[in-house]
Amino acid sequence: MNYDLSKVGIEKDIQYECITTTINEDGVKNAAAFAFKYLGEDKVFCRIFEGSKTLKNIQNTNEYVVNITQNPLVFTYATLDCLGDEYYTDDDDIAIIKNTPAYIIVDVVSIEKMSPDDFPIKGDKNIFFITGKIRKFIINDENVQAFNRGLSALIESLVNFSRYKIVDEEKRKEYMDRIIENQRVIDKVSDEKTKKAMAYLKSEYEKN
Repeated sequence: MNYDLSKVGIEKDIQYECITTTINEDGVKNAAAFAFKYLGEDKVFCRIFEGSKTLKNIQNTNEYVVNITQNPLVFTYATLDCLGDEYYTDDDDIAIIKNTPAYIIVDVVSIEKMSPDDFPIKGDKNIFFITGKIRKFIINDENVQAFNRGLSALIESLVNFSRYKIVDEEKRKEYMDRIIENQRVIDKVSDEKTKKAMAYLKSEYEKN
């Protein structure tokens, strides 16, 4: 089955930041912020490091929910592992964030363990590549748009550029270091328009 995720601003093969919710065998719900990628038709993909509650729950239940939201409190509490029960719906058998603008229920198709050497972020933990199939796609708010952090990186770089000519050399170097890192992020996660905008901005930085 094909799903039109463009209704919530999701393009194929672009990475978006969403809240992944899961439930364990005792019915305890959990939320965490993870990147999410749509592979086309009904296929989706995410990567999770070992040791997380989310990974353990997915391995046990073979399902998870992608909550599409830009609520800053939900992102913060989920990342800090302190999203309270009051944030979830009353469903006993699945974890869904209450009043979330849109969500996707995913059935796991495969889980592949990769070593740290296979991933740009080096560490001592393995990472798991999880491929899934969309079971249900629900939109509660027609204005919802999935969050891509590349746009935030671009906006930060634009703000810094507006100050670039009036700061000293030390601060200019700091801004240039930031733009290099922001461009790396954008090249990894963003769409072609954002990449083009960032490349143009970097060329303007280099003229000054």
